Amino acid sequence: MRKRIYIWLIANCLLVHGAWAQGLTLDSCLQLARQNNPTLRQAQLGVKRAEQVKMQAFTHYFPQIQGSGFGFHALEPVIEAGIDDIDDQNVRDILNTLYDRFGQELGLDRSVTLFHYGYAFGVTAVQPVFVGGKVIAGNQLAKVGVEAAQLKETITTRDALEQVEQTYWLLYGLDRKQAIIRDVSMLLDTLNQVVEASVEAGLALPSDLGYVQIRRDAVQRQQLQLNSARRMAQQALALSVGLPMTDSIVLTDTLAVSDSLIDPLPATVTPEASLLALQVRAAELEKIMAMSDALPQIAVGANYSYARWQTNLKESNWWGREAGNGAVFVTLQVPLTAWWETGHKLKEKEYALEQARIEQEYRTAQLNLRTQQAYDNVLEAQALLVIQARTAARAQELYHQTLAYYEAGMATITQLLQAQKDLTQAQIDWTDAQIAYRMYVKRYEDLGL
Repeated sequence: MRKRIYIWLIANCLLVHGAWAQGLTLDSCLQLARQNNPTLRQAQLGVKRAEQVKMQAFTHYFPQIQGSGFGFHALEPVIEAGIDDIDDQNVRDILNTLYDRFGQELGLDRSVTLFHYGYAFGVTAVQPVFVGGKVIAGNQLAKVGVEAAQLKETITTRDALEQVEQTYWLLYGLDRKQAIIRDVSMLLDTLNQVVEASVEAGLALPSDLGYVQIRRDAVQRQQLQLNSARRMAQQALALSVGLPMTDSIVLTDTLAVSDSLIDPLPATVTPEASLLALQVRAAELEKIMAMSDALPQIAVGANYSYARWQTNLKESNWWGREAGNGAVFVTLQVPLTAWWETGHKLKEKEYALEQARIEQEYRTAQLNLRTQQAYDNVLEAQALLVIQARTAARAQELYHQTLAYYEAGMATITQLLQAQKDLTQAQIDWTDAQIAYRMYVKRYEDLGL
């Protein structure tokens, strides 16, 4: 009766779990990570930023066009002069006579005001001809920046997806371990009932029942630990792929592992090695740009301006003057006092370049060592895979033999429990060996991207 109730509870729990559980494959997790993982999104934005910097640098090849405007309205005219302001008396008399005869008819005032208000605007275009190589070097440096951002995105994507896959198989391994421990728990429950009945019938010692219960308590502790570890692994996987951490995840892939020996990677250039080479190239270009600050700069340009100003001769009469003009020009700038500063700047850039080369040499050696270590890890994991498979098969055979001996009265309950414990551990170790081998192979293959 208790067993039927127990089975009924398990079935209901599975039904409720399946009602809101989300099934995921490894491919779907990787696809979700590419879309939602914040680290990958930041790396993608880094590439877009570098591309915009490159486009900014490209605009320096074209003329720089500027427009300007100016307007004014003075409280008093800037220039105001009349007949009475003339110092020569004869001239004043002649002008007064002419004004008396014709001024009123022509609508003229006795005084003239200029630049009371007005406006002017102009357009200037300057095309650099030679700026010491700064424009070319700047564009090349921006191109290097884009390539570096793309390599960083490749490295970030590789590492992030590798972490997602590792978490996926960690969760898968915990599911398999839970299944193993669940089977063991059900076996121990059954064995506990059998031994309990045997003790009551006087066919077994009370200590035999105690051994079974101690083993059952140990298995229950394992179940609690596995449940806690699975919750953490599930939340980590959900966080890395952008799913709500409250959802229950059910993994639908199977752990298919091939134990065939893989070949060493050919001498390929890893993304990290390419990034180191770009750092050296960037240091070289920065040195060229520092040198350009001490070289002459030549530019050609053109300008057009238009101005209009007005004066008030009479309140009802407005008179204006307007003019437009253009020009072409050549500029030459020679930084006479920049050589001293540039000399120190070039020395600093030379040291930076040497640092980049030293780092490239040292880090390249580290990358080669990492590749060799990754390959050694694959070989070790492959050897361990064979050993664990053999151990699991032997533990399975030993358990069945011990069980047969126990049923025949030729083995004690402690021997049976030990054989069952060894089998459980061998199955768990076999699962860990398969996952470890798969991840080591994946990590080694990703180094050649």
